[in-house]
Amino acid sequence: MKAKKKRPSPTWVSVARPARIPRQYWLAGLALIVLTLLAFSNSFHTGLALDNQMLIAGDPRIREWSSQNLGQMLQHTFWWPNGEAGIYRPFTTVTFLFNYAVLGNGVQPAGYHWINFLLHAINVLLVFTLALRLVRGFSVAVTIAALWAVHPVLTESVTNIIGRADLLAGMAVLGGFLMYLQSSETTGRRRAAWLTGLMGATAIGVFSKESAVVLPGVLVLYEVTCHQRKRLRALLYGCFATLLPIAAMLWQRALVLAVSPKAEFPFVDNPIAGADFWTGRLTAVKVIARYLWLTVWPADLSADYSYSEIPLARGSFEDWIAWIAIAVTVCLIALLYRRNRLAFFFACAGFLNLLPVSNLLFPLGTIMAERFLYLPLACWLACLVIVIDSATNRVRYAPVFLALIATGFAVRTWVRNLDWTNNLTMATAIVQTSPGSFKGHRLLAASLFESAPDYSNINHVLDEATQSLAILQTLPDHLDVSTPWNEAASYYLAQGDSLHGSAREPYQQAVRIALRSIAIEAASRHGNKAAVVYRILASAYLRLNQAAQALPAAIQAQALDPSNVEVYGQIADAYVRLSRGEDAAISLAQGMFATSNGSLREDLLKLYQSGVDTKGCAVVAGPRGPALNPACDIVLRDLCAGAARAHRPDLLGQLPCPPKYP
Repeated sequence: MKAKKKRPSPTWVSVARPARIPRQYWLAGLALIVLTLLAFSNSFHTGLALDNQMLIAGDPRIREWSSQNLGQMLQHTFWWPNGEAGIYRPFTTVTFLFNYAVLGNGVQPAGYHWINFLLHAINVLLVFTLALRLVRGFSVAVTIAALWAVHPVLTESVTNIIGRADLLAGMAVLGGFLMYLQSSETTGRRRAAWLTGLMGATAIGVFSKESAVVLPGVLVLYEVTCHQRKRLRALLYGCFATLLPIAAMLWQRALVLAVSPKAEFPFVDNPIAGADFWTGRLTAVKVIARYLWLTVWPADLSADYSYSEIPLARGSFEDWIAWIAIAVTVCLIALLYRRNRLAFFFACAGFLNLLPVSNLLFPLGTIMAERFLYLPLACWLACLVIVIDSATNRVRYAPVFLALIATGFAVRTWVRNLDWTNNLTMATAIVQTSPGSFKGHRLLAASLFESAPDYSNINHVLDEATQSLAILQTLPDHLDVSTPWNEAASYYLAQGDSLHGSAREPYQQAVRIALRSIAIEAASRHGNKAAVVYRILASAYLRLNQAAQALPAAIQAQALDPSNVEVYGQIADAYVRLSRGEDAAISLAQGMFATSNGSLREDLLKLYQSGVDTKGCAVVAGPRGPALNPACDIVLRDLCAGAARAHRPDLLGQLPCPPKYP
């Protein structure tokens, strides 16, 4: 009778918990924190770049710790009241409230960065602890945690303040997984305590970022992949503990989204949203190949991949390279199932964590974002390190090689942090690494424009704005967005003003671009910004001394946005140039009553003093200077007409207006 072959030892092991944590574990954990701190040491001085300005400085809910503000966070979406993206993350907003109001950080970014770093440091220790439990070898666990701790891709989650949502969700998944492992090895009250902790961790995760819903899937994947003996009861308990808070989040999220404006994803932000099903999914697969490449070669990093940095999949050579790379990756992972079950688990867990944000299931607001790699990267790096470690008998200098990689990652992270200093530094970096993104050029133009109020760099501004429009030029109007066109038109106005009106060409360019923007707005389904472009068009026409064309544009702008002060001055200016002085006065009176803005009253006084009042009775001396005289016929007529157009019946009742004004 043949002796049975000895089964090879598994490549994974659940390490027994020692009575006391060995000293080397404490020292390794401390070393990991120091390494992480060194890599991110220059991130604490970076500012509120990109969306941080709106979500930190522009969110009124985080100004004061109160039950009312906490209720607003539960009852509204993440971007409220500044926009709508269909995402619900109240716990993340609560942490911003903690920074702003409790710690008193306000709009000073350093405190926010420290909280982000602490969250990431905790996650590094969680990854280290998980690796110690699952992987055979202390040095392997340290390597996995070290490579992930300082990986440059993570800067979009750590250095970028609003990346905190990924940090919190990551902490929930990592911590929840550890709690599940503890619960599966205990019974009675201890098991109940660990399951309660798992439930709490899941709640924090899913209310911080929706992608944490993958946690029960991770538990199932682990049991199916790595355990040869059945632990069905432990798995059922774990899934029950995670599914309850997930169901609560989905229920509350559905209630909030039901009463919120519908989120719409412009084609230019994510072309997958406007593509047919198969084109969109093939493009999403191509993006996953990019994510895999960034895992091993994070040299060129970008905060934006908008149109047309990543073209839709059309069967190009680049598309086929990406698809073949994914196919080869899938085959290699399948081979791991027999050769190294733990490496297989980590590889699959990485894809599972990426799935909710991959655009495979449904289109998101962006085609690609490096912050989406926060947890998947930990899994994929663990897989790579385990595979390399299994070959150490043949690769003699593997530890040295991995140490050099970690050092290179840390240096690249330190350099990448500087890109997050402000919008100008970030826009410059985006243009260099994602030259095909219209948003990068648009952001650089806007940042340059804000940096020089004297218009000294207006030519550079226009160069970047022109490149942004060139990328959008071939898009049909219904897929385009008007904002970059509006901004470019305003830059041409500024160029003309910087030349003191000596050249007409900048103003003519502003008219041309504004007319294209109006056509885009007419065909667009993504909000109405037409009032802005009509004001720009009116300004351009006035500078070209084309009052007859400026007047209807300004009137249209006023109809779309009657609360805007500027437009009433434009209408009055056009009327004056058309020798219709009293119509100009009525427009200023209408604006004065509609907006309660004192500057329009001053303009009205000057208009009467300029000769519109032929009888000389419109302006009288008052206790605070010149004042309107309602006893003067022209003033009474104009005030009554202005109040009627402003829909102010209360004022009509106070003035002795003729019966024709209802």
